[in-house]
Amino acid sequence: MADSEMETTDTGMSEYFILEWTVLDGYCAIFSLPEGMPMIHKPARGIRMGSEFPDGLRFSMTKQEPGLKIADVIANAVNYFMVSKRMKELLEQHSGADIEFLRFVLLNHRGRVASEDCYIANVIGMQDCVDMDRSEGDRDALKPERFMYLRRLVLKEDTLAPEVKLFRTSAVPRLMLVRKDLKAQLEKEGVTGITWHPVGSEVEITL
Repeated sequence: MADSEMETTDTGMSEYFILEWTVLDGYCAIFSLPEGMPMIHKPARGIRMGSEFPDGLRFSMTKQEPGLKIADVIANAVNYFMVSKRMKELLEQHSGADIEFLRFVLLNHRGRVASEDCYIANVIGMQDCVDMDRSEGDRDALKPERFMYLRRLVLKEDTLAPEVKLFRTSAVPRLMLVRKDLKAQLEKEGVTGITWHPVGSEVEITL
């Protein structure tokens, strides 16, 4: 067993994985917020937006990544969980989570509409389940209960309800945490754009 996959609970390997988006060859990415994006912190922290979000807000593909294909989980630098219509439907069917789907229009590098059915998947709420003593990383000087850079995430898994399969935590609210059965379902469906990190493994994630 590799050091990066050491046991994270007393009973064995962790049941959970960090979902990270990644830029794939030939695929697009989003590196900036559009004008008119209100309350930009809310979809990064699981706070419901409701009517504050203008339906169909336009995000643009960055010219720094020339790919045009749209992954199921869209790589971005704006700290949102951005997904395709197909991924939205899979999450609705299998995640069991309270998710506010905020529809946006994705423009290509020339400013033309590439898709009118992309979504910020705003997973509502945050679980207070991180073992701060065993987790490793650089903490926010103003909010020491939150990480700015993560090297290892360890959860208090016995505090999570058995129905929880997709969630975010108060220590690293940007990151999506996925239980292994939901991960297996998404892999079975062949979703694109995801890198998985076992909870408890060594990572290098800027938050």
